[in-house]
Amino acid sequence: MKAATRRTSAWALPGTVYALWLLAGISIFVAPVHFHALTPGVALFGPFNAHFIRDVGLVYVASGLVGLYGLRSGSVPVGVAAALWSCLHALFHVHVWIDRGLPLDGIFLFDLSFVIVPPFLVVMVLLASRSQTGTSS
Repeated sequence: MKAATRRTSAWALPGTVYALWLLAGISIFVAPVHFHALTPGVALFGPFNAHFIRDVGLVYVASGLVGLYGLRSGSVPVGVAAALWSCLHALFHVHVWIDRGLPLDGIFLFDLSFVIVPPFLVVMVLLASRSQTGTSS
């Protein structure tokens, strides 16, 4: 199998995550009230703040766009860099979970599924695809 074909199939997961980050960021930016009201755990951090929530939406938009660009250009470092904020954000959510006493509740399951696991999976897939193709891009 050609390296480009292996890379294309290996990058399906990161591409999906980047596209979802882009769509989520747009929806967070456009409907911050819904994000605050419907996302498990968000209201625990205080009252609604449209500016802050829209900032978060724009970070997701940027991460999604940069990640998709990295995949399109074939650059693993750009793809990994696009996931950096989300990895740090995930570590913060792990810290919050520990601070909350490690409850196995809906907030943790949501965070695990949508905030904690995806960015690290993206980085692992990209780095694994890089080592399999033997490229340094």
